[in-house]
Amino acid sequence: MTTEPAVRLKATVVSHAHWDREWYLPFQEFRMRLVRMMDQLLEILDTNPDYRSFMLDGHTLLVDDYLEVRPERRDDILRHVRTGRLLMGPWYVLADEFLPSGEAHIRNLLTGLRAARRFGEPMMVGYLPDAFGQIAAMPQILRGFGIDAAVMWRGVGREAVQCEFFWRSPDGSEVLTVHLPYGYGVMAGCPSTPERLRERIRDVLARLEPYVATGHLLLMNGADHLMPLADLPRRLAMAGRLVPGLEVEHGTLPEFVRRVREAIGERADQWPRLEGEFRSGERAHLLPGVLSARMWIKQRNRATEIRLSRWAEPFTAWASAATGAGARLAWAPLLRQSWRYLLQNQPHDSICGCSVDQVHEEMKTRYDWADQIAERAAREALEVLASRVGAGPAGRLVVFNPARGPRTDYVEAAVRVPAGTPAVRLLDPEGGEVPVQVLRRRDAFLLNEGVPVAPDPEHEVLEIGLVARDVPSLGYRALTVEPASRPAAEGPRGAAGPGTIENEHFAVQADPTDGTVVVRDKATGRVYRGLNRLVDGGDRGDEYTYCAPEEDRLVAAPAGPPSVRVAEAGPARLTLEIGAVYRLPRGLEPDRRRRSAATVDCPVTTRVSLYPGVRRVDFQTTVENWAEDHRLRVHFPTGLFAEESHAEAHFGVLRRAVSLPDGCDGWPEPPVGTQPQKAFVDVCDGERGVAVANRGLPEYEALAEGDGITLALTLLRCVGWLSRDDLASRKGHAGPMIETPGAQCLGRHTFEYAFIPHAGDWRAVLHEAHRFEAPMRAVVAAGEGDGWPAARSLVHAEPEALVVSAVKPAEDDDGVVVRLYNATLEPVRGRLEVGFPYARALRTNLDEGEERGLAPEELSDLAFGPNELVTLKFLP
Repeated sequence: MTTEPAVRLKATVVSHAHWDREWYLPFQEFRMRLVRMMDQLLEILDTNPDYRSFMLDGHTLLVDDYLEVRPERRDDILRHVRTGRLLMGPWYVLADEFLPSGEAHIRNLLTGLRAARRFGEPMMVGYLPDAFGQIAAMPQILRGFGIDAAVMWRGVGREAVQCEFFWRSPDGSEVLTVHLPYGYGVMAGCPSTPERLRERIRDVLARLEPYVATGHLLLMNGADHLMPLADLPRRLAMAGRLVPGLEVEHGTLPEFVRRVREAIGERADQWPRLEGEFRSGERAHLLPGVLSARMWIKQRNRATEIRLSRWAEPFTAWASAATGAGARLAWAPLLRQSWRYLLQNQPHDSICGCSVDQVHEEMKTRYDWADQIAERAAREALEVLASRVGAGPAGRLVVFNPARGPRTDYVEAAVRVPAGTPAVRLLDPEGGEVPVQVLRRRDAFLLNEGVPVAPDPEHEVLEIGLVARDVPSLGYRALTVEPASRPAAEGPRGAAGPGTIENEHFAVQADPTDGTVVVRDKATGRVYRGLNRLVDGGDRGDEYTYCAPEEDRLVAAPAGPPSVRVAEAGPARLTLEIGAVYRLPRGLEPDRRRRSAATVDCPVTTRVSLYPGVRRVDFQTTVENWAEDHRLRVHFPTGLFAEESHAEAHFGVLRRAVSLPDGCDGWPEPPVGTQPQKAFVDVCDGERGVAVANRGLPEYEALAEGDGITLALTLLRCVGWLSRDDLASRKGHAGPMIETPGAQCLGRHTFEYAFIPHAGDWRAVLHEAHRFEAPMRAVVAAGEGDGWPAARSLVHAEPEALVVSAVKPAEDDDGVVVRLYNATLEPVRGRLEVGFPYARALRTNLDEGEERGLAPEELSDLAFGPNELVTLKFLP
């Protein structure tokens, strides 16, 4: 009598198609494939009851794309989702993780889950199949939506000795995680003949079984843009007979996660736990060069995120509370549409700049659409709020601050005055005169809903600059504005000399030989030399990966002496302008081993600005790039010795080692020194530090040099190929070998960043970096006003460890959502003040579902754990 061999492994086969919406083909061409794939899939589900299930790649946008073409199939999709055979969500798009903001990830899940629920229950597994590394905050974000499991691929290295582990965020949130050591396509195709099927399964088992600790094996049946197999049930039944000890079942990710959790059982407390981000190239390509490919995308992405989350949402929420729900109903749905356009640009192949040129040209339109909605909504809301301030006929200039305050910072405004008016006077609420700097004059126009329709010969517009003092957190401060017969008598609070500017904090001058910047910190007497040094090297890599030529040639100085002049020496801004021409190699030699002998001239202009009362040195650098195959960075020597840097990440700050790990020979992609950041990177020696803040420049490197750490900020990385397989810095291709001349980024580019020396550690610059990232705005209001005070805050949180992440209209009612987090790794107690009326406060999850009500006194004593993210909703 024979007995069946004992089951050693239970394999769950999950059918899917990894669907890049746009990549090596533009969106509409991939959509043609999508329509064919979905038609075929629905035919299979309609006619073959043995075909258990199919996963729609963890995101819902592909269903919207399909139904735009096939609206008649909506009921078919709804039927199969409700029976559990078609799995949708939880994401709206499969975004890159490092480049979008934390709020963007939250909106991604908010949008995706609501889209999926229109059809049935979403798939509540955090599916992360192809992001280029994993962010530390992801478990925290997933748990905020009630998702307690994740499935992921790239970034995991030697720290994981098995496929199944608990992944923990810095705040302590955990998700059960299944790692895909060999990606999401190990059973793609699933051979149809016994011999080939047996060979495939044995190969898969040989590779995966050493990592399986629960007896459960996840086999992903799908790959990029593949069609489903109609006879898969037959093939899987055959597979179960071919390999003794293996049980094969067609299933879903939620089913597999449940089986793994059951297998772990009471051992959960002793099960391996891994914490933080995953950025290793040990087991799979990490592709870190995507942080700097097509830098204009990164700049536009962050600018749109700021426009939406720091301007349009909080100030329309405030204006809606002031004017009633009617205004909210007009603004809120449009802002959700703006977010959808932005999210459609955040899939990994889109925001990372690693697609064909046409894809990224089409992204510009989506950015334009998102910006048009967000900007118009923000402008309307600010005008509504400004009209409520004060009383009486005096003109008012209302300065708005989207960041933590009280804030003293530079702001510009456009003031309409009678033609020929030489200047304007500004008075603060106490009657003191605010120094005004006239920047330029321009013609005035008659306006219709803000749109110029005809010249106005009786008026002109003065564009002015001023330093507004003590503007409250997420609030405003009003100044009285009136025409003046002459400019204000008060001179600048700073000073300017030949090649030098200074305020009460810093003295800044340019080195006349190479155009680098010297900063003297008046508080400490410390002098920083060689700042803003442009360093250009070759890049023979592709859109995914930087690769220096075998014989590189660095250009770190201009071709001749720079021009230096004091461009502004007014009472509100002092600016030093440095112009130089950099003679860069035209590209690579034909053999791609070295940079070409032929050169091109690339003019560079840097404007360095100081403002009275502002402890920050601002840089604006414009580069005319006519060179190819190169990487341009700007260096800031700190003079500090440290073994680690601190960079802002999602809902916190991460510490990263300056040195690279050893023992990396044989990795698919060796480690590199470049790392992602949000608003700033900082190094400190325990007593003092130096930070470099940025606007939309996400890649930095901390270079250990003889005289201390130099912070290198990437401005441009210019390449001409989507993928190449001849790189010393990566084994094999990362995509198809297609030329992408647009990735050479020829033309004019402007970059903005700031130098901030400080005492203590990164906490001293956190809010200053956020202020730099989001400049203030000013609105001129006329008329009687509604008696609102001259200064007011929408939301203010104490202590400084707390950061307001969002103030937004609620998704499902007329409430206002306020989200804030503790940026430090120590628990804190804080208080929150809101400047709008409300009837009831709730603490919610990230999905804005109620957890519990809050008594008014609880807002004065909120407890935050390390890096904890808290969401509150205020009902009118």
